[in-house]
Amino acid sequence: MFQRTTNQWTANRILAIVLGIVFTLLGIIGFFTPPENSTGVQAILGIFDSDPIHNIFYLITGLLGIAAAFTGYARTYNRVFGVVYLLLGLLGLIPALYFPPGTYGTDNGLFLGVTHLNAGDHFLHLIAGLLALVLGFFVTDSNTISLGRRAGFPR
Repeated sequence: MFQRTTNQWTANRILAIVLGIVFTLLGIIGFFTPPENSTGVQAILGIFDSDPIHNIFYLITGLLGIAAAFTGYARTYNRVFGVVYLLLGLLGLIPALYFPPGTYGTDNGLFLGVTHLNAGDHFLHLIAGLLALVLGFFVTDSNTISLGRRAGFPR
């Protein structure tokens, strides 16, 4: 397996690891959050709707972010993550994509018939996706912070 490693902490690498940690934690916490109502909808930290599919998706994208940060693929991760999550955030705002309607009590249905989403999820997906998209496509990795000894600073 080809592995690219670096000692340089770029903006893309930092964002990839931050997104990776946040989404991994959300995925793990979601598995331990008790159901909030009779439909089985869970609310992570009382903000984000969740269910097992949602938790697995968060866990996978989070672990990929951590792996990308340490293998040199942070910019690629941010680009893909940005496109996927911005698209997910925008599509989540369309009520017609929630079905079957009315079968989950006061719930509007499942997004694409697969998972629960709410306003907190939409906000998280839009902000994280937009941030990753901007950094992934418009910020180069030329500005770095070296982990080694800096000139003029004794150890």
